[in-house]
Amino acid sequence: MAVEPESGEYFINEDVLLVTQLAHKKYPNARLHVFRINETGVCGRI
Repeated sequence: MAVEPESGEYFINEDVLLVTQLAHKKYPNARLHVFRINETGVCGRI
């Protein structure tokens, strides 16, 4: 999942490279935050 922080819009895909490409295509100059989601809802700590 990639989140564009200014708009709050998010992009979800199983492939982390694809999700970043989708987000950067729409927001080419934005700093994106990418999170991994697992079966329990989140992977790692934020």
